Formats: sequence, C-alpha cells, structure tokens
Amino acid sequence: MLEQARARGLYQRLSLCTLGQEPLPSPEGTYDAVLMVGALSDGQVPCSAIPELLRVTKPGGLVCLTTRTNPSNLRYKEALEATLDKLEEAREWERLVAWPVDRWELATTKLEVVPGTSDGDGFISGIVYLYRKREVAQAEGVRPSAQPLIGL
Repeated sequence: MLEQARARGLYQRLSLCTLGQEPLPSPEGTYDAVLMVGALSDGQVPCSAIPELLRVTKPGGLVCLTTRTNPSNLRYKEALEATLDKLEEAREWERLVAWPVDRWELATTKLEVVPGTSDGDGFISGIVYLYRKREVAQAEGVRPSAQPLIGL
C-alpha cells in the first residue's frame, strides 16, 4: 500500500508503523485531523493506540474514529468506549458526535449477521465518533483569552 501511495505522488511523507506497538513517527501536535476507519476491532488496532492518535493531533484538531457494533465486536467496542471516555474525563478532548449507522458495511460472513435486525439484510452496524482535542488552556480549566480580530 505504501508503494501505491508513493506512486501517486500526493503525500509529503509516508511511514510504515504498527499502531499500539510503537510511537507514531510524528511529533506531538502534527496533524489538524486524524482519521481511522475500518481498523478499530478485535485483532487489529488495540485500544491502547488511541492516546497516540491524540498525541499527534494539534490542539483544537479533530479525531474521527469508527468501529463496528455487531455482536462479534461488542467486547472491543466496550473497551474502546472506556478508553474514549477516560480521555474525555481527563479533559484531553471533547466528544462532538457519536453517530450510529445501521448499514455500516457489508458482512463478510453469516456469523456477523443478526437475523431479525437491520443486520439481517447482510449489512452490519457501526458507529462514528468525532472528537476535538482540547486547547491547552481548556484542558487546564482556564478560559482562553479573547484574541484581537485582524483586518477589521
């Protein structure tokens, strides 16, 4: 995949890393937004990697995460939400959205489908989380001072 991305010539820097096993190769506060879709489930990215995603996000930046909510992923989802809530309780970020989606993705096996639910049509459900990393002053409980408007 990195070779395909490199061939497109759209990216300034590409890095191969394993989330949850090592720090990301980016300094703190590098990205305006961090997005992870389709990787937050059992056997993929561990919940312990979430603080690392937050670390590389700029203050005021956005973190968007998704996970499946079908029965085979419920234990992981519970652990993920505990991690997300812990970061919110620590005032590291604030939740903007938790949006359930009934027809998230096509099930890959019949074991993922729950008969008699919206999953019964061959799709499984999921959820989208959107967080904003708190500014340093917000995280410390201090209201940011008003900034002068430039050019008015």
